[in-house]
Amino acid sequence: MNPQLQSVVDFVKTERMQVILILLFVILSIFFTVQFVVLEQLNTAQELRNERDGLNASQYASQSSANLLAIVEQERANLNTISNEWSRIAKRLATLHPPKFTDTIDYKVQLYNVRDSLQKKSEQLKIKLIPTEFMDDALSSDEDTQMRMLQLSAVEYLADLTLDRQIQQLVELYPLPPIEHVDAKGNKTFSEYPVRVECDVDFTHLYSFFQVVFEENKVFTFRNFRIESGPTFDSKLRVKAIMSALLFD
Repeated sequence: MNPQLQSVVDFVKTERMQVILILLFVILSIFFTVQFVVLEQLNTAQELRNERDGLNASQYASQSSANLLAIVEQERANLNTISNEWSRIAKRLATLHPPKFTDTIDYKVQLYNVRDSLQKKSEQLKIKLIPTEFMDDALSSDEDTQMRMLQLSAVEYLADLTLDRQIQQLVELYPLPPIEHVDAKGNKTFSEYPVRVECDVDFTHLYSFFQVVFEENKVFTFRNFRIESGPTFDSKLRVKAIMSALLFD
C-alpha cells in the first residue's frame, strides 16, 4: 500500500478511536451524573415534599404564633401536672431509698445489726425465727454492695412486717435478684427488690398483714402468693409468697 495512503488510513483510525473514547466518556459522564446527581436531587426533593405535606397536615399548621405559644404553655402545665403526680405516686409506693452506705464494711455491719435486731425481736414476741442466716456477707464489687444494701433493707422491712403481725413462725426469708422496669425510651423508672418469704399464720393476722403492706412507706407488691394448710393446729395457714419492695429512680 502506498505510504501516503497508509498514513491517511492510520489517521482516520486514530480519529475514530478518539471519537469512540469521547462518546464513551460522555455516556459514562451522563450515567454518573444521572445516578449520583439528578436521582439524588429527585429523592431529596421528594423527601422535602413529604415533609412539607406532613407539616401541612399537622394540627398546628394553621395556628397563629400566639395560639402556638398558648399551646406550648398548656403542654408545659400538663407536663408539670403529670410530673407532680408521678412524684406523689413514687412517694406513696416507695419502700426503699438509695442507701447512704455502700462500702463492704458498712454492709457487713448493717447485716449483723439486722440479724441481731430481728433475732431479739422474735425472742421478745416469742415467734420462732428459723432463717437466722438469711443473707450472705460475701461481696464482689461496689455495685454489688449497693444492691445488697437494698436487698437487706427489703428483707428487714418485710421481716418486721411479718413479726409485727404476730405470725406463729417465720420459716423462710430470702432476697432474690432485683428487677428493673424501663419506659418506652429505655430509661429506668423503678426497680423491684423481691423477697421470698414463708411463714405460718392464722386468718386474723393474715388479714392484718394484707392491710399493712398497702400503707404508705410499707408497700410490698405480690409477684407470687400461695396459701396452704399449716403444719400444726395452732399454725393454721402456711403462706408462701414472693413480695417486692419498690425503689424509684
